[in-house]
Amino acid sequence: MAWTLGQLQTFVTVAERGSMTRAADQLGYSIGAVSQHVTALRRSVGAELFRRRGRGLVLTEAGRTLLPRARNILAAQKQAEMAMMGRDFRSEAIVTLGVFGSASTTALPAIVRLLGQRHPHIEVRAREINVETMSSAVIEGAIDLGIGINYPAVPLPPMRGLTWTTVAEEDFGIVTPAGMPRPTPDDLAEADWILPPAEELFGRAMRLATSALGIAAKETHIVTDTAVALALAGTGLGLTLATPIMMSMGGAGVTLHPVAEAGGREIIVLISPDPSDPVTAVAEVVAEVFE
Repeated sequence: MAWTLGQLQTFVTVAERGSMTRAADQLGYSIGAVSQHVTALRRSVGAELFRRRGRGLVLTEAGRTLLPRARNILAAQKQAEMAMMGRDFRSEAIVTLGVFGSASTTALPAIVRLLGQRHPHIEVRAREINVETMSSAVIEGAIDLGIGINYPAVPLPPMRGLTWTTVAEEDFGIVTPAGMPRPTPDDLAEADWILPPAEELFGRAMRLATSALGIAAKETHIVTDTAVALALAGTGLGLTLATPIMMSMGGAGVTLHPVAEAGGREIIVLISPDPSDPVTAVAEVVAEVFE
């Protein structure tokens, strides 16, 4: 396909900024030039790359397919430029690490700090990824490695092009407003519950956990975001389940009551089967931080 690096850079910038106007401002182009790049790339790939949503632009399926690959092409081009300038690229390795909410708040600062001490030539760049799609992000090359979750009650299936290592295990506990005593079995059965959507792995694991507590949870509030679920639990609107790491997003208004019978989750590092040395080094640091 006869695309250019300039077209790919413009496409990536529009995708990240959600607007041709904002992309033009960032790139120093006119809006007309940005539009021409996007139109030429669309013709090259033979498919629409964006569609309008409100006043902005979002990716089509073709655009979502192209985006990680365009980033890889641009990264390879940057590596080639550095090599041609006589710089030792091995001393300037860049590794992209996929993170999710609670992992980014608790572990990422320590990972960056320890990596700087052990491997100052490696730069780690974090990308927040939906933990439900972390596996596919590694397989598709959108990230070099990712911090993910495996629920023993709903285990991840084997996937071609992906391996993972468990770096931490933690149990679920019942979350209540701060200062409230541990709920009794009757309290659990009668309470309103705050749970994630049932179609998510996390949602299925949570429902199996509440069943393990001997109740059929009354699903009053369906919430995707852990911080929101903890905030609602802190106001007394219902009970939810969390782990110690998840509680880092809850603040002082909530208390975690351990209940080993509810099961738990594993923190895992997802990586390709044949990683580069810098990616392996980052994976080792991630594992050490979670120990």
